[in-house]
Amino acid sequence: MKGYFSATYVIPDTIRFGSEKVKVLAIFTCFNRKDKTENCIRKLTASNPTCEFTFVVADDNSTDGTQEILTSMQTDFDIHLLKGDGNLFYSGGMRLGMDYALNKLGSDYDYMLMMNDDVEFYDHCIEKMAEQSIEQNNSIIVGATEDSCGKLSYSAMKVERGYYFSRMPIDRWKDEADTFNANCVLIPYEAFKKTGSIDSVYVHSLGDFDYGLALKRNGYKLHVNREYVGCCNNNPSAGTWTDRSLSRRERIRKKESVKGAPTKQWFHFLRKNFGLPRAVFSSMTPFFRILVKR
Repeated sequence: MKGYFSATYVIPDTIRFGSEKVKVLAIFTCFNRKDKTENCIRKLTASNPTCEFTFVVADDNSTDGTQEILTSMQTDFDIHLLKGDGNLFYSGGMRLGMDYALNKLGSDYDYMLMMNDDVEFYDHCIEKMAEQSIEQNNSIIVGATEDSCGKLSYSAMKVERGYYFSRMPIDRWKDEADTFNANCVLIPYEAFKKTGSIDSVYVHSLGDFDYGLALKRNGYKLHVNREYVGCCNNNPSAGTWTDRSLSRRERIRKKESVKGAPTKQWFHFLRKNFGLPRAVFSSMTPFFRILVKR
């Protein structure tokens, strides 16, 4: 794994807000990976000393001791633990956390951080994102991640050829993005307050894509971070609805499952962001792919 952050990195004065620390409200959802959840919180806090973190964690009814670990950590960290019933999934968990932040925690923050706890964050990554945000006129900064082989895994996204999305490499950090994978996204708090929470239609996937597009529509600029913020491997396609080794019937079943691309949510996403004609036509595209075994 390639490391991009030096242990001798000196925090620039530009990311300091006077004599105060940069106040970051970090929101994420978790389920049954207590070691990664704990390590993520400890790593971010220890390796970004000029940031003051508050964590809002939506735990979706973990059974591996995650809730107990998080409860014990509240002595040393500012953690707000929200408990789900096992049916939140990604978008539902993030929406719960974002609604809680907007309704319960006030506005005394500089940034809201959307993140995943399975990212192995590099030292000073949030500090560097805050620095770049200021340099680029308080833009939203999307932290790109690399896989264990050093290849781009998650990033900001550019919309191309209608509604196709391509991930932006870190050398395009000066270019504006359209949306993002929300593995690590630093959002100025005013932009978060104006845009609100993730659309209630989404259960698991598409919530982060839709939210990035909503931020863009509200006039905020999005940029990919100029260096990788951490390591995070892509989710495997094997066993999902895109797996061509499965039967057509099984692929359709998986597509319509919560973690697939349910037609109602996919249609809503397309209509909201690209218009009704595109939604009518393209909501059928996944079925065509399955039919021709693509």
